[in-house]
Formats: sequence, C-alpha cells, structure tokens
Amino acid sequence: MPNLPLYQELHDHILKYINSHEYPENGLLPSERDMCQMYKVSRSTVRQALALLEEEHMVYTIHGIGTFVKPKVFEQNLSQFYTFTDDLKNKNISFYSHVLSYEMLIPGRGLALKLRTDRKETYHKLVRLCSARDYPLVIETTYLPKNRFVHIDADTIEKQSLYDYLSSKYGLKVDRATETFVPILPDSEQCELLKISPRIPCILLERFSYEDDCLVEYTSSVVRGDKYVFKIELNNQK
Repeated sequence: MPNLPLYQELHDHILKYINSHEYPENGLLPSERDMCQMYKVSRSTVRQALALLEEEHMVYTIHGIGTFVKPKVFEQNLSQFYTFTDDLKNKNISFYSHVLSYEMLIPGRGLALKLRTDRKETYHKLVRLCSARDYPLVIETTYLPKNRFVHIDADTIEKQSLYDYLSSKYGLKVDRATETFVPILPDSEQCELLKISPRIPCILLERFSYEDDCLVEYTSSVVRGDKYVFKIELNNQK
C-alpha cells in the first residue's frame, strides 16, 4: 500500500496469511532471517512487524524457538444465564450445531443418581457438536425428561438453539441453573471430533437446569480448553 511504512506493509501481509489459515494456529512463522529474504526487508522491519502483531495478540514468541500464530479464544461471561449459541451470535460470530446422535433411554444407576430420578423414567439423550467459524468447540450431551418434553425434533435443533426450541414448543422457562467445571484430558473420540491433540486440555462442564425447582435438563459438555476462557466479575460489597 502507498505511504505505509515497510513494517506496516509486512504486518498486513503476515496478517492476511494468518486470517486465511495459511499460517495455522500455533504454527511456527518463518524465521526473521527467512522473512528478510522472502520480503527483501531489513531485520529491524521484520521485528517491528512482529512486535505489532504481538501487541495485537495475533502471535506469541517462545525465546530461542520462534514466533507462533496465537489461537483465537472465545470468552464466556458467567455472571448470568447463558448459552454458547446465543452468546456467540450476539457477538456476530457464526455458530452452528450438528446432532451426532439422538435416542430415548431409561437411565442407568449412575445417571439416575445424577438426575435424582428413579430408573423407570424415560429421557431424551441428545449429543451435539457445536462449532463457531471453522472451529469445533463443544461436545454437548443433553438429557431431557420425556414427561416434560414429549417429543424432540433433532432436525429442528440443528437450526436453532435448544433453549429457543424448548421455549417455543413447550414454554420452558429456566429459573436457575448450577454448573461445575472440571479440567480433563480428552479421549480419542473427543480429540477426533474437536480436531485437537490429546495434549490439549479440555473442560468438563456440567449444567443442571431447573424450572420451579424441578430438574428439566442435565447437560455434560466437553469444551476445548485452548478455545474458551470463562470469566466472572466478583463484587466485594459489604
């Protein structure tokens, strides 16, 4: 571009390759020497361009190894009730879910204890892979009591959020929910679905949602630890 300093032109060029994934996340960028030769610029110009990218949180440097593309991270605020779908859509981030499996079952002993129900009640079990942009982010396994939700249309849920579907079809209004977060290492199937290596940690998020003190949803989610940051604001009001 005319009238731009050389380091800015180089910055824009590298950024274009990052955004097009030609330089993949956590991928090593060419060395400073290689960039000098590739773009016919001085080492100080390369360093200025990389410093600007690091300032913009686009890259990170490991001393003695090189500069890497920083992965994009999604932030989830925990100060109020949320869904991954609605939160990302509110940030104008394209988000979609794919139903991996759907079945009806009577819970085994362990699941029945978690659901605080007897082993005669029937539940819908819905497993979905939720993605944003090009990133698979979350594997959600949801259990819904059939006595509250008689029929679940799995095809429709791929096109809208689960809560929106349950609200419009069954008048669901969640009064409160509890969540727990546990760090885990993903198994081979989870790695394949989330497109991560076994060394990438994940978060096991369990949500229990209540309507008039009745449990109406239990969801166990495996969330990519390299893609999500959970944030809550604490007020010290006495």
